[in-house]
Amino acid sequence: MPRTASKPKKGAEIASKEHPEPLALERLREEIKCRVGNEAENIVKSLIEEARKGNCAPAKYLFEMVGLYPAAVQEQQQENPEEDSLARTLLRRLGLPEEPILESEVTKDREVPTSANLDAVE
Repeated sequence: MPRTASKPKKGAEIASKEHPEPLALERLREEIKCRVGNEAENIVKSLIEEARKGNCAPAKYLFEMVGLYPAAVQEQQQENPEEDSLARTLLRRLGLPEEPILESEVTKDREVPTSANLDAVE
């Protein structure tokens, strides 16, 4: 049986094609943002319909989006707004004031509190 010409390999086809122009990412993002914005109401309606059917993921997403879930975290923040945060802990350990220093209070001779020296490496 005579041999027929074989197809060129995929790599050869790709190499022979000219490279397309690079994507204008900013324009692409703007176009996607407009499309999503125009369909936002329909998207939310579809998510609500799926949640009504018993699908948990759309329901959870919607609850998070409007601040219903997780309720425990929000309630804790309302009950104890002065709760230690990572930023507050770092400020204390570095011996820095927790309240912002107004420009009028800043002077050259202002000393750093001694607690900042406790964690210093010598």
